[in-house]
Amino acid sequence: MAIYEFEGKRPIIGVSSFIHPQAVVIGEVEIGDNCYIGAGAVVRGDYGKIVVGSGSNIQENCTLHSEPDTIAILEENVLVGHAAIVHGPCLIKHNATIGMGSIVSSNTEVGEESLLAAGSILPPGKSVPPRKIAMGNPARVVKDMDDYNLVYNQVAVKLYQDLAQRCTNGLKLIEE
Repeated sequence: MAIYEFEGKRPIIGVSSFIHPQAVVIGEVEIGDNCYIGAGAVVRGDYGKIVVGSGSNIQENCTLHSEPDTIAILEENVLVGHAAIVHGPCLIKHNATIGMGSIVSSNTEVGEESLLAAGSILPPGKSVPPRKIAMGNPARVVKDMDDYNLVYNQVAVKLYQDLAQRCTNGLKLIEE
């Protein structure tokens, strides 16, 4: 794994979390328990702090960063889809989903159990209320989260929690 101290600040990583060997975690970063950080993900706590709550997953090729002296907070059981960008300061509440390729800009909030749809851009200073689906550029609320979407997102989070443990136990580099 590429885990780096930066100017005396060291990442704190929960013991049951999986950080892929090709992910990069730098500086003032806190990753809770039972998290999954995928290959190519970059979690940069060099200017600002990054907090990833327990049970959350940062999928492949995501970038998390925050402006100087600010915090990007992802609460518990947050799913950040492949190639998304999360730029703090921001707050992503528990059980929220950030879709693949989406951009979360600074000074934003994504409410609990909400979905920022794939490819959407949440502009600076905007928010997604709890239990809403937002999409587009700029992202706008299009409807309420229904029971199907809530269960689907919970299942997806659980799959990545399980994958963290499976990778810890079963991922092996093949050197030929």
